[in-house]
Amino acid sequence: MIKDINETLKYPVLLFLLLFFFTACAQVPRVNRHGLPQREYIYQKPEAADDGWEISSLRDEGVEQAKLHEMMLEILAGNSRYVHSILLIKHGKLIFEEYFFGYSRDTKHFLASVSKSVTSLAIGLTIDKGYVPDVDVLTYELFPKYKRSKWIKQKYPVRLKHMLTMTAGLNWDALSHRRSHPGHTTYQMYASSDPVEFVLNRNLSDIPGQKYNYNSGLTILLGEIIRRETGMYIDEFSGKFLFTPLGILDYSWDQFPDGTIQTDGGLHLRPRDMARIGYMVLNNGHWQGRQIVSPEWIAESTQTHIIGLGVGYGYQWRRGKACINRQTIEVLYASGHGGQKIFIIPQLDLVAVFTSKVFNPTGHTGPEKMLVKYILPAMIPTGAPRKTVTLDPEYLDRLTGKYKIKGIDAVIPVFRQGDTLYTKTGFWETVEILPENETRFYGSSKKFGDFQVDVNYDENGNVTQLIAHFELRSMQLDKVE
Repeated sequence: MIKDINETLKYPVLLFLLLFFFTACAQVPRVNRHGLPQREYIYQKPEAADDGWEISSLRDEGVEQAKLHEMMLEILAGNSRYVHSILLIKHGKLIFEEYFFGYSRDTKHFLASVSKSVTSLAIGLTIDKGYVPDVDVLTYELFPKYKRSKWIKQKYPVRLKHMLTMTAGLNWDALSHRRSHPGHTTYQMYASSDPVEFVLNRNLSDIPGQKYNYNSGLTILLGEIIRRETGMYIDEFSGKFLFTPLGILDYSWDQFPDGTIQTDGGLHLRPRDMARIGYMVLNNGHWQGRQIVSPEWIAESTQTHIIGLGVGYGYQWRRGKACINRQTIEVLYASGHGGQKIFIIPQLDLVAVFTSKVFNPTGHTGPEKMLVKYILPAMIPTGAPRKTVTLDPEYLDRLTGKYKIKGIDAVIPVFRQGDTLYTKTGFWETVEILPENETRFYGSSKKFGDFQVDVNYDENGNVTQLIAHFELRSMQLDKVE
């Protein structure tokens, strides 16, 4: 009898348990291993807030939503899993705002070397307000407290503009080791008891003004110049003359134990406030009816003064070019370790802000790839396909060979199959190179998108060099065989 009852109850109970299980699962969002929900993306216009930003939509500002939808699906699938926020400002209006991993518009983010660009704005303000005469001032005159240091005793011929362009000529190694390695000069500066003195005691190894060498110590000295010449640390000075006029009220700067401000990377801002800085620079120092920084300083500080690491470098600002839909787009940007970015694109009246996990494998390139692959194409109508020309096989043979990347121990091949040229990108990818004319070729890579190649010749018509333009960078390739 008991056995019969159990058999009768078994299947309804099993059915109930299965129904409960699937109902419960349906109520819990599926989450991938990166903590992002696996769901279809639905664009929503940013929320209005009492912070001075006018809100608009992608459609109203003429932006193609499909490319940004594609970008968001990539992020939500975990393929760009280090991004914390993306904001877009078009025609002065906030049109796109997304946050990830628990970050929100009210969360201040560590900006890393984006801080350098803000420090440059502060230096411009010291000149605008007469605290510092100009960028030609010899800087050994600005550190009387450190008169026993090598820089001051030997009267290094380093001017303020050399510090701003990282061409001071100091012996500084920021590329051979990871930032956490004791051989990294910036690591040594952070471990010193007096970071300013540490920088001022570095040897002068190159003629100032001739060679770019990335040096965070120079930006620390810029902060000390502000303190010395204005009587205010940069946190107070920037708060009074830059942040408050921009409506930025929630910010902080990290400090060294001796009180020196970490102007090379210690600033914390909210993404919407990063966008204020970008839009103010886009508008030549002007913000909502007020001139914050002089247009002269904006123009001078954001132009290319030297090439460094494949991009133009101004006064702590970078410049690059992107080839999008047959157009060359100039991009000015502040760049911080791990993918902290303020991209400024005057041609499109656009500012794009990214914050990211500071220490991550994609580094600087993650946001740059998304800008070039998704954001800029969403702003630029697709034009007619590029036209190709047919080149003489003998001429194609002159282009084939091996090319060494300048500054890197790597060789790129260019080879011919039939009447078509190919190259390898270094990512195990073979890419076709199509001729637009005898001096310009183009192609497309799955790894880094559209690219352009310009050909240089010697006086005898021999190919000597290729200049490859991809993402925001340019790369010089010298023909070696």
